[in-house]
Amino acid sequence: MNGNILKWMALATCLQGAPALAAEPTTLEVWHALGGMPEVAFGNAAQRFEEQTGNTLAVVQFVDEAQLRDALRVAVSGGWGPDVVVMNHTLAPEFRDAGALQAYCLPGECPECEGSAPPRWCAFASNGHYGDDPYGTFAATMIPELAMGPDRCVEEGCAECATESDPRPAYCDYVSSGLSPRDSTPDLDVLQAGFAQWMDAHDGAFPFGTPIWWDFLAVAPDRAKLEAYGFDSLATVADVADFLSQDDGGAIAFFDGEYCGNVPYRFKVPGWVWPGPRPLHEADLVVAPISQFGALLGDLEGLEVADIEGHRPEIIVTGAFALSTTQHREAALDFVYELATPETQLEGASDGSLLPANNLAFESHAFAVPGTREAGVKGVLALPSL
Repeated sequence: MNGNILKWMALATCLQGAPALAAEPTTLEVWHALGGMPEVAFGNAAQRFEEQTGNTLAVVQFVDEAQLRDALRVAVSGGWGPDVVVMNHTLAPEFRDAGALQAYCLPGECPECEGSAPPRWCAFASNGHYGDDPYGTFAATMIPELAMGPDRCVEEGCAECATESDPRPAYCDYVSSGLSPRDSTPDLDVLQAGFAQWMDAHDGAFPFGTPIWWDFLAVAPDRAKLEAYGFDSLATVADVADFLSQDDGGAIAFFDGEYCGNVPYRFKVPGWVWPGPRPLHEADLVVAPISQFGALLGDLEGLEVADIEGHRPEIIVTGAFALSTTQHREAALDFVYELATPETQLEGASDGSLLPANNLAFESHAFAVPGTREAGVKGVLALPSL
């Protein structure tokens, strides 16, 4: 097992309480479209949850997120659905607007957490209003370098938040008090903003889901080619063009037209990237989501993610959601908690592709490709759908 995971497990015995054994064991239906190490991490989290609580999971795995989305649309339109779904954040607004995703645990509306020994999930489900879990709030789990602010906006100067545009991006609530009509601005990062709902009545943000892993489109030259062509690094778009001109057609990009990946899991590709029909092992430059880099390293061991001025990649954040239609709310929230622990996040990211969303895991993560951390924390943007 990964050493970082073991280190977290040792810490976890001090930080988190054990899940409560279910008084009346139940069966939760859980949907996902995971693969690779995230699927392995999900399976191990599911096994821990079943062993520790006595509950049972009925897992439905879809081929891809498009298939999952379509099935969830049918279910929600019929007034039902799984208890828990794992999917990327760009799908959430549709189901939030349909009422299937709602803020979990509002003050005064969460009787399960009112007692002297609230369940372990209460702090994360209420953003700290209930419970005392040390990593159960946005502020405690956020990656500080990804804090929501004007530099994370899609438009320069956060113009989309400074107007009365309709629809106004939801993340504008979390940019700054100067651009938000709210009385206060919560501490949360750009990853969490896609899983948070602002509640005017409580003047605060409350989770309706929780982020687990994130991904972004990276530009990575081969270190050996950089040195061969006399470059120390690639810092600007002009540098990239100059670098690629040294070996005509030497770039390789994984994308289909304007977007990389299948709908609804896709990344917008910068317009200045040239696709090149070269064998992978001959590539000078790779443009691909971080989630693909683990598989690429076998052919290109010298990849190094570049922090390029003006390259502001969008992000995809995979997370877990307990649906509002669940009849087993406590068990569903407890399983969401288990999926979001740093232990699960580190294991799912251990192949060096996806990145953990919880800062405790992020700071312990072993980045497979040099430069990944720097390019991610400096460059990623919020999405209008947040």
